[in-house]
Amino acid sequence: MRTVAAVALITATLGALPAADPPRPLSPTSISFEKSPAVLGEAVDSISKAAGVKVSVAPNLLKTPLKDFKGFKAVPFWEGLQATADASGTRIALAKGGREIGLVPRGASREVASTSGSFRVVAQQVTGRALLTEGITVHEVGLLVHWEPRLRVYRIDTAPKISEVKDVPGSKLVADGGGSQVLPSDATSEMRVRVTGLTRDSERIKSLAGVFTVTAAEKMLAFDLAAPAGKLPDAKKIEGVTAALKRLEKKGNTWEVVVDVLYPEGLPHFESFQGEWWLRDNRLLLLGPGGKTFVLDDYEFPSPDSPRPLRVIYRFKEDAAKGIGNPTGAGWSFVYETPAPLSEVKVPFELKDIPLP
Repeated sequence: MRTVAAVALITATLGALPAADPPRPLSPTSISFEKSPAVLGEAVDSISKAAGVKVSVAPNLLKTPLKDFKGFKAVPFWEGLQATADASGTRIALAKGGREIGLVPRGASREVASTSGSFRVVAQQVTGRALLTEGITVHEVGLLVHWEPRLRVYRIDTAPKISEVKDVPGSKLVADGGGSQVLPSDATSEMRVRVTGLTRDSERIKSLAGVFTVTAAEKMLAFDLAAPAGKLPDAKKIEGVTAALKRLEKKGNTWEVVVDVLYPEGLPHFESFQGEWWLRDNRLLLLGPGGKTFVLDDYEFPSPDSPRPLRVIYRFKEDAAKGIGNPTGAGWSFVYETPAPLSEVKVPFELKDIPLP
């Protein structure tokens, strides 16, 4: 159960707490080859192990030779994977909202991509329209932005701010960008850029460069808050975030669990209507014997005027039919999950030689 105070509390918490950024906020995973692989299967296996991300390839492509491939050392994940795709005549394909990654035959694909740290921007389509009443031709470039699955993105622009757009003849072009922000539900987000001034002689968009803003966490943090025989554990601190089990008691047939979470100062500011965006990834899990896991979804935020620490009250009932037992008994424990300190960064990109219809 969520109280009306939830959004107010989260907003106040994040507005008052904009956390000290890590040295390189949202920095990419770095990958290297000890030796240059000869075929695609070897390359993908090394990349998957180095990045901790499974990259799938169809069995019939594993022996595909890598053309003019020199390998690489300490490059960002997307840059290394893109170089491998280019050398093998494949392209990067996403599944399950960008949380699964694979390489597939490139075929007739004409998509254009740009890697930028932990992010990758792909021009997927260009649509042209003649606005006869206005006497202009407009082209809309559809972009897909995606990122390393480990990142948790809580806010991203719906359109980038464009710094440069050029065609082959060097016409005077205008690109509209910028706008609102959204919470992506997966590890991808769509953007649109409107370009005016392209003509029949343009051939292609030679360069489309810009920047967009992202608010995200490097990863999720998990705090073990076991309370054997009802003894509350000491507060746990991970990467600057502290979580503490403050109370665990049974009232009638309902257990009440109180957790306090303290973030470092300096988190990005969220508007009131954006409070729920960050809240979605805070949750308490009840772990039982034999690996049983129960997500506790009955909770409230009792103190909107006291955002530090962030206090959450969870409630649940023991239920033998569902396998939910006494949380203080042998083999039972809690795990509290919350994002690492959030960072707000600007992600630049440049797409070259985008085909026109």
